[in-house]
Amino acid sequence: AKFQKVQASAAQIQIDVAKTRDKPSTAAKADRLKAMAEAEAAERRERERAAQANAPREPPRHIPNNILMKQKRVLDLLNTTRNNFTVAELHNELGFSCSDPVLWDMLIQNPKIQQGMHERRTRMEPTVSYKPKHVFEGKREMLELVTKMPDGVLMDDVADAYTGALEDCEALIEEGLVLMLTNAENRERVLYPIDEKYECDVDDDMATLFHAVDIPAHDPDFDTALRKVGHEPAPRRATRPTGLDSDDEGGGKRKAKAKKKR
Repeated sequence: AKFQKVQASAAQIQIDVAKTRDKPSTAAKADRLKAMAEAEAAERRERERAAQANAPREPPRHIPNNILMKQKRVLDLLNTTRNNFTVAELHNELGFSCSDPVLWDMLIQNPKIQQGMHERRTRMEPTVSYKPKHVFEGKREMLELVTKMPDGVLMDDVADAYTGALEDCEALIEEGLVLMLTNAENRERVLYPIDEKYECDVDDDMATLFHAVDIPAHDPDFDTALRKVGHEPAPRRATRPTGLDSDDEGGGKRKAKAKKKR
């Protein structure tokens, strides 16, 4: 029993010695890990500073002096991003202030710009955003809009509704869900709904007769042909004479008036 007691005491002494030895080694290990982490952080900061120094610098912004050009810059930004901007945010994006009363009044009076209120940093601030003529999202709502317009709707107004609307519009035309015609006078593209009541089957003989009709290429000849069959042609818009068809010398240029001698 006495031997066992001595043996237990010796074992306890060995445990205490081991603990004493482990403490310095654990502290030293922690110090080494801390030093390694600090060295890695310093190296990372140095790499970031070097990357920023070698990064290409943005070209200096051209700040327009014309107030109309400033309004166009704002409108282009709103149209491209389709986001709401405060006066400070516009300044950050464009490089010039929009707080000028004249410029701000022009912006809020523009029919393509709408004003609102949005929360910024726990307070409400006035904002401006792009205002399309027709407000909708996606092909389904686009088709519903065209269906409600039996007299047609301008394709440019429809394609201006949201980013990617032009591709959706062209897809509807390709799928045969809407009809697109071009105005012969102003070359504007107009979308029309497909109305089943106007669809009918035409036999081959009728189609052949239709395509066999000779339509004059020039307007005066076309008007004459209409009058021959008893129809008065619709009036056309007057065109400004260019003077290229004049018989005067000099290709139709106006002759300079001689100055009167005093």
